[in-house]
Amino acid sequence: LKRYFELGFFSAPPSSCTQSTMVASWQFLTLISLAVASPPNLRASQNATQKMWTENSTVGNTSRMLWAPPPNVNGYQFMSTTTRYGTNPFTACGLDSGALVKGTDYLAVASAQSMQDGCCRCNRDGGGGKTASLGCGSCGKGRFVRQLPRGFHIWTPENKEIFHKEYKFVVVDICPHTDNGMWCPKRPGQTNTFGVYNHLDFATVPPNFDNFYFQFDTEPCDKEMQSRLARMSNCNL
Repeated sequence: LKRYFELGFFSAPPSSCTQSTMVASWQFLTLISLAVASPPNLRASQNATQKMWTENSTVGNTSRMLWAPPPNVNGYQFMSTTTRYGTNPFTACGLDSGALVKGTDYLAVASAQSMQDGCCRCNRDGGGGKTASLGCGSCGKGRFVRQLPRGFHIWTPENKEIFHKEYKFVVVDICPHTDNGMWCPKRPGQTNTFGVYNHLDFATVPPNFDNFYFQFDTEPCDKEMQSRLARMSNCNL
């Protein structure tokens, strides 16, 4: 199925004359293809059903038809897509990501390769321009936006805390482009599949997390986190 989408057999919704009989199977095949195509170490949306985002398609240009356009930042400098992958006892930043943030207000994240100064171990800040500079041991703060990059229906109510709380995060790992090309750009100034310059892969997540967009600013880590990074990482952070 993934190959059929790459070849374009299912690149557009059915025509009006066949829509009544084909729409259900087309949506089903779309969902299967997206699941098959997801990178193995990045969690795709689990609690969603597919909408037809036809407003982004034009004749002869349907390659992005299923992707909802990214939101504009509101009160922050950067926008990112998000995924989650879980904690790791030894990350590319030379530390135990779960232990680092335990008992703190920080969420642990891996930043895209383009946001660091190389690949793939003990990297410092990279980025530039619309690509945020977030290498190992860098921190930031931001808010989740109630929108998913693939245009899925969102079941999480608007009043949930995840959409109203500002979260602090610390970079503990890298999201290399080679294994995660859909989400994580390789170089500053490049965008991912969804037209976004930044990506954060969350090792720890708040309640009701899904692949929501995340708008953010960079900021210095607080003194406690700086102390933990210096003590727990073997990358001389």
